[in-house]
Amino acid sequence: MFEKVYMIMGCTELLLLMILIGKYIYFERFFGHLRLWCVYLVLFLLFEILLCFYDKEGLVQIALSFAFFSALIFLTRKSKKIRGLFIVIPIAGMIFSFVIIPVSLLFLFSESMNSIIDHSTAWLWIYDVIFWIGFYLFFWKVKNRLDELLMNRTLSNWERTLINMTGFFLFIFTMLLVCVDDFKITSFYARCFAGSGIFIIAFLEASIIAMVIQGNGKVYFQQAAVLNEHYLKVQLEHFKTYQETQRETRRVYHDMKNHISCLHNLILQGRYEETGNYLMDLNTQIQNINKELYTGNDIVDAIINEKLSNALKDQISISIDGKLGYLPVDPIDLCTIFSNAADNGIEALRDSLISDKMLEIQFKRQGEMQWIMFRNQVKRRGPALISVTTKGDCINHGFGLGNIRMAVEKYKGHMEYRLENEGDLQYFVLEILLFVHNTT
Repeated sequence: MFEKVYMIMGCTELLLLMILIGKYIYFERFFGHLRLWCVYLVLFLLFEILLCFYDKEGLVQIALSFAFFSALIFLTRKSKKIRGLFIVIPIAGMIFSFVIIPVSLLFLFSESMNSIIDHSTAWLWIYDVIFWIGFYLFFWKVKNRLDELLMNRTLSNWERTLINMTGFFLFIFTMLLVCVDDFKITSFYARCFAGSGIFIIAFLEASIIAMVIQGNGKVYFQQAAVLNEHYLKVQLEHFKTYQETQRETRRVYHDMKNHISCLHNLILQGRYEETGNYLMDLNTQIQNINKELYTGNDIVDAIINEKLSNALKDQISISIDGKLGYLPVDPIDLCTIFSNAADNGIEALRDSLISDKMLEIQFKRQGEMQWIMFRNQVKRRGPALISVTTKGDCINHGFGLGNIRMAVEKYKGHMEYRLENEGDLQYFVLEILLFVHNTT
């Protein structure tokens, strides 16, 4: 019975490893809802339990892990579904090659590769312990931030080709190492082959990880360049709006003497109704001059008002509560925080059927702590999503959250986002806390 349970656990580990590699090496877009993941994994475990009573050698159970992973790719891919199934082989090569390293090390000091594999159950439990500890730490410390940073990351054609070729090579090379006893070569050359294989596998595995990390860095700098361009654009738009406001102010001021004279004559003639209408028209002109939102920070004013001009086209308004004032924060970081946060809220409101579309922005400051909140109503999608704080909530939030977090943590700050209820309404809330020392 223990062997059957251990086999089911091993097949589950294999499936989870394939999913992690598919998501964070190949950047496949799998299920976005926790409920779908639960159904998927429960079905897998049920089939594994059923097979353990009929498959004594465990080969079918291992094959089931590959079958379920292939089904996951086929169901979640929007295009090139059949081609996507072929990544199972390079992913299997990455996993098997990692497992074969300690086997090859033991082979250097033993007589036979087959004997090591036959007695592998005596030490493979170490892999299980390492896997579950790493899996727990990954979900506890790394997953959410990594999902935010890599949300829009995709592989280029040359990256995908290189990873596929490396994975295929690792798969074939691993099979050769496993079958080294079947080669008609001397023990010395077999050990040389196994020893060189350890270095080759380690080098190729490290190369894949390094290439993915380098690609992530490239995407980050591309996004930074886009933010720089966007920052300059909103500054230019802000100055144009400011010039237009000053022009309108000067025009009204220039005509103010004439307005006062005209009002004085109307009052002397007792034409009070016309005087009231004249005052209402004049008030309308003055109100139209000042259409901007003011936060007390010139850079943030430029960003928010640029967003407001686009949001008004979709009947979306923005409200400001409190004053931000001066912040010892780099302009690019301010642009990163406010541009992405405003875009998230406006995007969610634009795609919703809510009648009162309002993005609320609040500021509070106490000493060296600056609190910023973005809040907008979302369409209620059921109580299951109340506690969801990832892209799986399907409320169009998430784009740029990784960049916001990086900018916030640069100033030792903190960021969190959640769904909250207020009566019959549901809101998406993004809260940011910055520690803004003058020496930052």
